[in-house]
Amino acid sequence: MRTIEISAADLFNAGRWRVEFFTDDNSHNIGSKWPAVRIADIVEESNTAIAPNDHEDEEFYYVGLENVESVTGDTVALQKCGRAEIKSRSKVFGKDYVLYGRLRPYLRKVFWAEGNYSVGLCSTEFIVLKPIKEKVLPSVLRAILASEAIAKQLSRLQIGAALPRISSSDFFRTTIPLPPLKVQEEIAKKLNVLKVERLRLKTRLIENPAEIDQVVADLALA
Repeated sequence: MRTIEISAADLFNAGRWRVEFFTDDNSHNIGSKWPAVRIADIVEESNTAIAPNDHEDEEFYYVGLENVESVTGDTVALQKCGRAEIKSRSKVFGKDYVLYGRLRPYLRKVFWAEGNYSVGLCSTEFIVLKPIKEKVLPSVLRAILASEAIAKQLSRLQIGAALPRISSSDFFRTTIPLPPLKVQEEIAKKLNVLKVERLRLKTRLIENPAEIDQVVADLALA
């Protein structure tokens, strides 16, 4: 049985009375042969936020929660935006950053800025992470954070009823299993193979109805 002593000052400063807030770093709940590390120890948080009008580029990528697919992290209708299209202050991210959707963490919306994302803006509902590459690869971090096991742990720490969120402090003190870099490199290769296959199958799902329509059209014209 685990026990922990909490001072009255810490209790009142936290403003929450849930046991999980003080005790649940999830390290005892995740079964893994790899050591558990705090998220705070393998990433740097970027809190830089600017108004869209302060952005140097006339057009830029803006990532909202609606632009990130649950679980896979694939983009959904993501396009470059003009300054006038974004109405509020936004967080800044760069290439290879990982964006964690803190609103409704059970949705598992985690985006890896892979490719042509030199500088972009995103919703403040994301926790913006710059992976420390000497410790964790971005693609592996994204996959771990979007996994069902970690999502369950983070969901236990969410606050709010109508719009449940996880706080940055709760997020960064959470622990995740992390293999050494050589193992991560192998995992990254496997993840890439699966991604290529998934995108191919998605393309086929889009093409299939059009092909059916064409078959019917050819039949009608025959």
